[in-house]
Amino acid sequence: MQLDQLQLDLRPRTNAQALDLGFALLRANATSVYTVWLMLWLPLVGICTLLAFSVPALGFWVGGWWLMLAWLVRPWLERAPLYMLARQVFGEQVTWQETLRAWPKQLGGGFVRLFFLRPFAAGRGLYQAIWQLEGARKKGARYRIRVIGKHTAGSANWFGVACAHFEGIIQIGFFALIGLFYSDADAMNPFSLFVDAGTEPSTAIIACSIIAFAVSGAIIGPIYVACCFTLYLNRRATLEAWDLEIALRQMKPVVEKQSGITSRIASLFILVLISSQFIFSNSAFAQKASPTQLNKPICEKEKLVFDNTPQRADTTDPALKQTRQDIDRIYQDSDFQFYECKENWGPKFEKKNKKEKIDADTEAMIRRIALTLKYLFIAITLAFVIWLISRYRGQFFNFDRSTKMRAATEVGGLDIRPETLPEDVASSALALWQRGEQRAAIGLLYRASLARMVEHHQLNINQGATENDCLENARGALSQGQFSSMVFVTLEICTNIWLRAAYANQYPEDIEALCQQWRSTFDRVQEEGLK
Repeated sequence: MQLDQLQLDLRPRTNAQALDLGFALLRANATSVYTVWLMLWLPLVGICTLLAFSVPALGFWVGGWWLMLAWLVRPWLERAPLYMLARQVFGEQVTWQETLRAWPKQLGGGFVRLFFLRPFAAGRGLYQAIWQLEGARKKGARYRIRVIGKHTAGSANWFGVACAHFEGIIQIGFFALIGLFYSDADAMNPFSLFVDAGTEPSTAIIACSIIAFAVSGAIIGPIYVACCFTLYLNRRATLEAWDLEIALRQMKPVVEKQSGITSRIASLFILVLISSQFIFSNSAFAQKASPTQLNKPICEKEKLVFDNTPQRADTTDPALKQTRQDIDRIYQDSDFQFYECKENWGPKFEKKNKKEKIDADTEAMIRRIALTLKYLFIAITLAFVIWLISRYRGQFFNFDRSTKMRAATEVGGLDIRPETLPEDVASSALALWQRGEQRAAIGLLYRASLARMVEHHQLNINQGATENDCLENARGALSQGQFSSMVFVTLEICTNIWLRAAYANQYPEDIEALCQQWRSTFDRVQEEGLK
């Protein structure tokens, strides 16, 4: 691992800042990382889809358990983008083809923790690098997990929970979008698919579930891997002081290798310093010596040395002058300058304090505005959710509507109002049949049957209901004992004959028996009601 090739400004950060660094890392390598992830994720979802539709008996909710298989295998797919990010962060460019070829070799380690403890491993992304990049196993891996997870595992777990919620939001949004187009035009309900899913699963609902699961996983998967990886790097940088090591590696030597003449000048300069120190130390010793020692005669050579010492500054020796000039030039080199003086203009201290006060007031005002907008947004969101639930309370989770549905006045283009019917329906229908108006005769019997059901048996028929809807409502009313089975049988016969005549142009040979049955069923009820 070459820290000097690191492409990130890695330094000890808070866990939140480390997670945010993951977003920046993913944005810089988004194309290649998402390509690798989709090349593995989409085929896996495709295999689970084929199993869900081909072997539904092994899955719950028409094969829905097969998506759980993709969810369990997902941690091993996450090692492919981790492989790419781990190399690109150290300056090594890896293509998605090379990553896919290297991916099978990265699957070792962490099998038990990632598969059997998958529901409880929301922060698994923090430990993926321990098994994959460090190659730790068994006791060594458990020790590294304890060290890396200290002060960091909580953030990784909560980030995993947040990513799971983000995927759920994407899936619910996808269902709501499809539900808006799936519901009726008169009452658009984004929760219509949920209502149908609670009553009877269909192929369309299963397909929407698989697509929503695939889309959410495709978006959030690389985000989770990148952020957990930077969280791991931040923890290692804190433990091992990577920032100090990088700074030390980037430092230049204080004194570079000089030429031969410069080396000799530097040696001469050091010798002069040592000699001066020795002379001054002898002078100090002479001042502190006893009177006997002061009266001791001094040799001529030593006296000359002491006498000539102050005169060395005024020497006219050209070689010595050149040496001192060389020493001064060495001192002026940037390597021997420990500080730098610059003169520039700046505000006075009072103005600086005033400016800091203005900045503090501005920052406080911005925070108050942000807090106000936050609470306002929360209030608007809550109000919208309450309005949405109130608006669709009759269709969401089978809640009953507080307002009465508008009763239908026509079904299938037929007017079912009682005032539009003749007094003797059976005789009028038979007369129409004999004149050759077969469609009109059957339509009269059918709409008269619905009118009698609404008028005398309190059958609820909503506006926009179809023939089958009316028959289903009648079947539910029969189970509640609102009328006899004979009434339902007559209505069912009239409905089937009308559907074949209206949509298939198929007519019975005669309707005289049907007219007699209709008269004995509905006219008798009407006469009993009049009495």
